[in-house]
Amino acid sequence: MISTFVVVTLFTVLIGSLIAGVPIAFALGLTGVVTIVTASGPAFLVQVPLTVTRALSDPVMLAMPLYILMGEILYRGRVGNQLFDVASAWVGRLRGGTGVSAVMAFTFFAAIVGSSMASVLTIGRIALPEMERAGYPKKLSYGLSVVGGSLGILIPPSIPLIIYASLTSASPSQLFLAGIIPGLMIAGMLALWSVFSAPKQDFSDMPAWSAKEAWGKTWAALPDLALPIIVLGGIYLGVYTPTEAAAVGVILALLLTMGLRRTITIHDILDVLISAARHSVALLSIVIGALILGSALTLIGLPQMLAGYVSTAGFEPWMVLLIMVIIWVILGFFLEVISIILITVPVFAPIAMALGFDMVWFGILMVLCMEMAVITPPLGMNLFALKAILPDERLEEIIRGTLPSLLVVLVALLVVWNFPQVALFLTGR
Repeated sequence: MISTFVVVTLFTVLIGSLIAGVPIAFALGLTGVVTIVTASGPAFLVQVPLTVTRALSDPVMLAMPLYILMGEILYRGRVGNQLFDVASAWVGRLRGGTGVSAVMAFTFFAAIVGSSMASVLTIGRIALPEMERAGYPKKLSYGLSVVGGSLGILIPPSIPLIIYASLTSASPSQLFLAGIIPGLMIAGMLALWSVFSAPKQDFSDMPAWSAKEAWGKTWAALPDLALPIIVLGGIYLGVYTPTEAAAVGVILALLLTMGLRRTITIHDILDVLISAARHSVALLSIVIGALILGSALTLIGLPQMLAGYVSTAGFEPWMVLLIMVIIWVILGFFLEVISIILITVPVFAPIAMALGFDMVWFGILMVLCMEMAVITPPLGMNLFALKAILPDERLEEIIRGTLPSLLVVLVALLVVWNFPQVALFLTGR
């Protein structure tokens, strides 16, 4: 039986640390250490170095800094320009074509970098001025940008899915496959939104559409378009693991930006490495802090107790899942995605397994909730990425403009919830 005093201490330290402004990584780690000492005494602090060692030696964890480095290289190398030009060449002269071009570019870039903020900052800088020139209302252009950028955490390679895999022992390859159709479904809904909501444009002063021009731009961008196919295709064909794929992606990104495009020089490499290292250290610090807390929760038996309670209390599985989704959405108002995953998955995963949920499907549902987290105030990271692109725009206006776009993600969440095969079809489960 878990001591009430231990549980109260755990939540007091965690909530108190967050309210006091302690960085999330240290708040999680401190809560874990205090819980271990309170429950079992200082001798059990040996759990901390063991947890850190296991985390840093996990090959899945090694993939994270590599994907971050690949994303940084491609972001600095302005790969997004090529992607937007190709999309615009094919559909730019259709009604809503500028928005559809942006969605296509967001989708392809997401399949390369696996980061929502990088997607918004890269494609948004190109697409937002084009949509403004075309007279798009703010709720449409801002919504397409924040939700399109959020595809970076759903369409593989996705860093949140990698972390989820390391916490649950689910297959990263299966999770990557499961994210493809829901991601394309969201992209399709965004494209339809653009087609039906965009203002009519006068293309009379523009040259007629040319298949030769479209194919020419596609051919010129073929290396950019091939990058996600090579990286992800190698995973699905069993040529290399997701971690090895990340290393392959880094090498290909360097060849593309330094050798072929020459958008990055040897003098830029140090800045790229420093920026990627900063992002990696920040992310891994949160991971380690959360794993220490997870080790403490396992030590006191909280996840197992909750799983046992839920399985014997007679709750309907959909009711339990609804509570989890509500918790994820509420936490998304106040915490960033990685922290939410690392705090909740060690507790929720045993319950999900006890209820017989497919853990790959469960992971996709979780990431769809995380897509809502990156676009909801006050701490939605994609909102701040959009603010960085639009420094003269008030954050309140950005938030007001993006709120309607939540409906797109909510519809996707409901579809995947009620029709699991939407996510599981490609996995063969």
